[in-house]
Amino acid sequence: MTEQTFTISGMTCEACAKLTTKRIKNIAGVHDASVDLATKTATVQAERSITAGELNAAFGDSNYRAEDK
Repeated sequence: MTEQTFTISGMTCEACAKLTTKRIKNIAGVHDASVDLATKTATVQAERSITAGELNAAFGDSNYRAEDK
């Protein structure tokens, strides 16, 4: 199991953080994820390494964008 931290931009409220958490958790191989609005970060626990590109694909056409921290 790996744990990774990403910077997430585009979030403006707790609803944004909850939505990004939900979308991250739907990525294959992700066991858990938590998003912190205050620090604009996401911590992801997964059975394999997850890329920022996978997070961005999961966010779809929203304004949320992930970058490796």
